[in-house]
Amino acid sequence: HIRSVLAQYGLPKELEVLPHVESSFNPSAWSKVAAAGMWQFMPVTARDFMRVDHVVDERMDPFVATEGAAKLLKRNYGLTGTWPLALTSYNHGTGGMMRAAKQVGTKDIGTIVQKYNGAAFGFASRNFYASFLAALEIDRHAKRYFGPVDLDEPTDYDVVPVSEFISAKALAQTAGISMDQLRQHNPALLDPVWSGEKYIPQGYPVRLPR
Repeated sequence: HIRSVLAQYGLPKELEVLPHVESSFNPSAWSKVAAAGMWQFMPVTARDFMRVDHVVDERMDPFVATEGAAKLLKRNYGLTGTWPLALTSYNHGTGGMMRAAKQVGTKDIGTIVQKYNGAAFGFASRNFYASFLAALEIDRHAKRYFGPVDLDEPTDYDVVPVSEFISAKALAQTAGISMDQLRQHNPALLDPVWSGEKYIPQGYPVRLPR
C-alpha cells in the first residue's frame, strides 16, 4: 500500500522505509509529545491532511496516514528543494529547516548537521536523515543482517462507506464479525464509537476483512 501511494504522488520508492525511523511500523505508536500512529503525525500537522477529532483520529489508520504522509513529504520537498532537507523537515518542520539552511548558507545536510546550532535542532532532528539512511540500508539488505525473513501475506479488505450514521455494534452484527475484529481493522474510530456513545460517522469508509 505504501509503495502504491508513493508512486501515485510521484515520490521516491525509498521513502517507504521512513516508518522504521518514526514508529518501527507500529500503527498504535504514541510519542511523549502527542505524535501518533505509524507515521507519527502531530495533531496540528495531521489536520492539514486528515480528520482528527474526538470521534475519528485518522493518524491511527495506517492506510489514511500513509496518504497524508505522502502529501506532507511532497509539500516538504516543494518547499526545501532537496530530499535530505524534506526528510529532516518531517521531524523538525519545514520552517525550521529553511531557517537552518539560511543561517548556515547552504542546503547541504552534512554542513547543516555540523554547523547549525538552533535551539530546537536536537539529537533527533540532527540525526534524522542519518537514521533514515541506516533504515534504508538495513531494509534493502535484510537477509544480510537477519537471515531469511518470512513475510506475512497482506490482509485482503473491502472498504465500504457507510450510508448513514450507524452504531459499531449494529455494523459488526450486519457484517458478521466481532466488535474486536471491526475495531482491529478500523483503528481511527475512537473509544466513544466502541462504547456506543457515538455512531460511526455517515460516509466513513469502514474497512472489513474480505
